Amino acid sequence: MVYFQVYSKLPELTEDMISRIPEHRQKVDRLLALGRIVSYSVSFERDALWMTVYAANEMAVMDILADLPLNELLNPKITPLMFHLSPDMVTTPSWN
Repeated sequence: MVYFQVYSKLPELTEDMISRIPEHRQKVDRLLALGRIVSYSVSFERDALWMTVYAANEMAVMDILADLPLNELLNPKITPLMFHLSPDMVTTPSWN
């Protein structure tokens, strides 16, 4: 399993997109809880999104994206990462 950075420009918000956001967020939250998505960000202008996905290969990333309600609006660029670090992944020594 390796990390992949997924980037996509987002189209302008429509009523259809807005109606799908709750289900999309619910699925993203579930994938975050499972550790399949390890980070998820949307730009302040709502015109781009980034996510870091933990998967076996690029096809597995595409399978994860295919299950998202807003998938058809994404034009993802998927990049395998050499590594991905975040504060929760760094072990802090105990001084006790």
